[in-house]
Amino acid sequence: MIVPTAGLMLVALGVAGVRYAPAIVESQHRQGMAPLEDETIDDADRVRATKGTGLVVALVGVGLLAYWFVG
Repeated sequence: MIVPTAGLMLVALGVAGVRYAPAIVESQHRQGMAPLEDETIDDADRVRATKGTGLVVALVGVGLLAYWFVG
């Protein structure tokens, strides 16, 4: 029962990360949490990296769900 629950949670977190990536990056700027404050990494790159991370998390969740469904 833990595998499908973990899979669903990871899919939900990944989708939320992809959906709210611009808001996450903006919130990091407001709170001073951006790791690099120079101009070599612009906001579009940060949003793209956040969306990519969310996509990977969602895919891991889908993999867990597939593993549970097949197994």
